[in-house]
Amino acid sequence: MSVDYRVYVRARDSYLSNAERLASRGEIRKASELLWGAVAQSIKAVAARRGHRIESHRQLLTYARELARETGDQELYKQLLLARILHENFYDETLDPTDFEIIAREAYRLIAKLDRILKSLEH
Repeated sequence: MSVDYRVYVRARDSYLSNAERLASRGEIRKASELLWGAVAQSIKAVAARRGHRIESHRQLLTYARELARETGDQELYKQLLLARILHENFYDETLDPTDFEIIAREAYRLIAKLDRILKSLEH
């Protein structure tokens, strides 16, 4: 059973909003996980729009690698690998605010890139 890609877009937007709120309060650990979640939901939205369902981290990585290859944009996959540090930070809390900002910027760039891909699929 396929999931409407808009479910993932709504989740992404919610996660982004909450991540921004938490980051502004200095709650980097929680903000990191929500920002990672927004990245993951963005990839899932693209996959769902194309008729695929992602159900694991491994599938998420594999799909992003394939998407990078298809688009010729290897930065897409590198940005995802960097964004994974946000997920790890939730558990290990290793990022200081400066490092969080650097990785967060790349995560936002990746989300914007995935949104452009998603919009191109809507036509």
